[in-house]
Amino acid sequence: MPIEFSFHNRRKYTIVLKIPEGYQLSYMPESKSYHNAVWGFDLRYEKKGDSLVLTQEFDNDHLLLRPDQFEQWNKVLEIFFPCTSRPSAYPKINIL
Repeated sequence: MPIEFSFHNRRKYTIVLKIPEGYQLSYMPESKSYHNAVWGFDLRYEKKGDSLVLTQEFDNDHLLLRPDQFEQWNKVLEIFFPCTSRPSAYPKINIL
């Protein structure tokens, strides 16, 4: 059964993590991007001053997701979830 969306969708989320005084960023995950014919995402990590900025962008240009597109939809999720759910996906902040 197809999945219907009400509108084309582009979502952008920005998360700013302030690095406390006396601490430093010792590890920052790599940015990641993946898009296919159905949808996709961009994850960007940036250090700006005393802050770590994570920007997540998602796009979907379809109003109807047909069953023959489910595999492509799931492929994006297979690549996205490990980028956000395992310990190596988290920045590391240590005391100076």
